[in-house]
Amino acid sequence: MKRARAFLALVVVASAVAGVGCPCVNSVVNDSPSLRWWLFSSFAASRVCPEMLKRGVPLKLALLGPNSVGRYFPQQCAVHVDDNARTMRVDVTGSGYALLPLARRVGFYCGVSVEFAPDFHVNDDAIYVWGRFNKVLTPPDLRLLGVESSVVSLATQTPLGNVATVLGRSVVESELARGFTVVRLSDGDDFTLGILQPPARPKRQFQTDGDHVLLASDRTEVHAASRDYLGPFTIEQSGAALFVTLGVAGSGADYLIVDKAMGDAWLQSYEAAQPIGPPPGQPIAFGDAPVGETRRSFPLDPGAYYLVVENRTPAPAAAFGVAMPFEPVSVVSYNVEVGSR
Repeated sequence: MKRARAFLALVVVASAVAGVGCPCVNSVVNDSPSLRWWLFSSFAASRVCPEMLKRGVPLKLALLGPNSVGRYFPQQCAVHVDDNARTMRVDVTGSGYALLPLARRVGFYCGVSVEFAPDFHVNDDAIYVWGRFNKVLTPPDLRLLGVESSVVSLATQTPLGNVATVLGRSVVESELARGFTVVRLSDGDDFTLGILQPPARPKRQFQTDGDHVLLASDRTEVHAASRDYLGPFTIEQSGAALFVTLGVAGSGADYLIVDKAMGDAWLQSYEAAQPIGPPPGQPIAFGDAPVGETRRSFPLDPGAYYLVVENRTPAPAAAFGVAMPFEPVSVVSYNVEVGSR
């Protein structure tokens, strides 16, 4: 969906072209929409879905501020390329969760079809990849998987509108309709919603350390008795480690590292709005992240792993089955990087 990793395959192709090292090659690519489309349709389109399915994407609602309040995990994906229109249709289904006013934790299934016009631009020191939103081809198919409040349904009204409308907008309007930009640099790929033109760069929460490769950098809100499942992040080589920087404001948080199999099972129960509980097995690592900055490294074998951030403060007492709106919130800025141990 929103997540530009779906189009990072474009970056790979553009990198190969730019790797010749001659500015004239850059100019040839940048000045030819036909060549850029041929590169995409011939080499990159088949890699869109594999990239998209790798990692969850943050959900943000403009009325709630710039921080993510949930996450969506694509599970099935199909791509259809239209050479005449030079567009790409992406059909995606998946599940996720969001923390909404009054409703609190809501787990949901969502399927949607969206049309993008992909493009890229090669600079001397960076490659810009754009996913320009064209239109929604089918309205979001939304179904509740679980709700923390026993009185909530898709038709339930919240201060932001009914639950179905809020979730649909968070997945589609607040994410896809803005398009996105990925900027490939020597130390990783930066992502932002909206279309950035060179030389503008997406914001990073923290400076990348040394020769590490940046996997994710964003800011999330974790409410009382809630979690955010960051990742899964892939370790491809032996002798590598995951480097995590957490900047916490508001209420302190805890973190856990779990492998993908355990994380998927744990996530499924979270989306079903089951009571907060420990992971279904022993985590690889865990600890606390008090208010302020916490830096940790985790040597890991090749595989995929979740970084789970949790606010263990008890949820406020509920009235008439609906949790009270005032509660301790952990605002967590994060960098996740991979590098040599």
